[in-house]
Amino acid sequence: MKQLDDKNYLGTQLDVASSSGDHDIPFWSWRPLLLIGSLSLFYIITALFTHVFRLPLLPVVPQPSQPSALRHYFSAVQHVTGTFSGSHFIYLANGWLQGHLYINQPVGGTGDYTFFHGHWYVAFPPLPAVFFLPLVAIFHYTHQLELSLGVALFFGIVNIVLMFFVLQRLPVLAFAHIAWLLSFFALGTELFFVTMQASVWFLAHVIATTFLLCYLLELIGPRRGWLAALWLGLAALSRSTVLLAFPSYLILIYLSERQKPRLMWQQVLTFSCVLGAFVTGMLLYNLARFGSLLDFGYLSMNVSPRLSYRLHTYGQFSLHFLSTNMYYMFIQPPQFLTIWPYLQFNPWGTSIFWTMPALYRAVRVFLAQPSSWLPWGMLGGCILPLGAILLYFNTGWYQFGFRFVLDILPFLFVLAVFGYRGRLPWYDKGLIGLSIGLNLWGWMDFRYFPPLH
Repeated sequence: MKQLDDKNYLGTQLDVASSSGDHDIPFWSWRPLLLIGSLSLFYIITALFTHVFRLPLLPVVPQPSQPSALRHYFSAVQHVTGTFSGSHFIYLANGWLQGHLYINQPVGGTGDYTFFHGHWYVAFPPLPAVFFLPLVAIFHYTHQLELSLGVALFFGIVNIVLMFFVLQRLPVLAFAHIAWLLSFFALGTELFFVTMQASVWFLAHVIATTFLLCYLLELIGPRRGWLAALWLGLAALSRSTVLLAFPSYLILIYLSERQKPRLMWQQVLTFSCVLGAFVTGMLLYNLARFGSLLDFGYLSMNVSPRLSYRLHTYGQFSLHFLSTNMYYMFIQPPQFLTIWPYLQFNPWGTSIFWTMPALYRAVRVFLAQPSSWLPWGMLGGCILPLGAILLYFNTGWYQFGFRFVLDILPFLFVLAVFGYRGRLPWYDKGLIGLSIGLNLWGWMDFRYFPPLH
């Protein structure tokens, strides 16, 4: 395939204002290293103040005498583990090392485990447990927080590096723009809060984002069918929902190769076979655990009582949940208080337009006819996962923002980049700064002043 018509899918036909020509600056030069190093150091320091230290000079907010159900639940978890950790994946990795798919009796409760034929199982997609295998082989069940935090920070920093490569492959961007946008991605999206938590649900998001970004690099680059399917399949082994992003590849390969039908169908067949192998593996994993290809273990999972009724009455996916999920994802505002901390966020969810306002440019790209094929592929990667998210029985549980949006965040972010059209006027920089401020405040809010809902 040509590297481009070749200007089309990389977006070089955009109205470009970056005449400095420094977007090709090598990764190993001092400016990219300083930028990525600074963001990575900020991640490490913030993680320490999340789990080890306390920010000085912050007022102490009195706790209610009768804590809410959410507060009680997480207090119990903290009492057992010291904090939230990726214990599910640690126990799963230990089970694999012992030669079975189930886990030993979990310590500190059986929340979010699935009981089947006398054993407890982890129903979540298993890829994160793979990265714990060497660590668990050495440390067994000890140092769970440190292991979980180390894995989360590693993949969080890798995500920053990968997004830099994504932005660098969009040649309309000068380095100054890349610096603004990379800071927005690292600190001004809900990926920041999720990376800091290092707990089971959030670890899955961080690792899935890593492989989604690898998939995105392949979409922007040569679009090799086997490699695109490999990255997307690995992402789906961390977050099943992202498997539904497969139309993004099909749309782009059709638009770029439709005049070469033989090559197009060869790429589509390769992509489908490799991705089909991942799906087959996931189904066989279900069969080995629960005796059924289609039983993923969620319907019998030991979920919180506040979610159990919804799950067992309406199922895992239902139109019944559409209005609730749409409200929390698109409408729910922050809560303004008359006392410190003055601004809090609903743990059931806060609209992505409130937590990441600078993403509004993702909508703008389609207000005018896009001059590139890539935005249509990005849109194709969002539609099916978004549909599944909006029909899901759970809004994301205890979270800042709406964490399920991370399943499509890389696609939304590239759409936003196209919406900026190579320019970052002062008001867009202001929105990026506001997004960063809101996400930092959200992290501090949940870390030091947990919402009372």
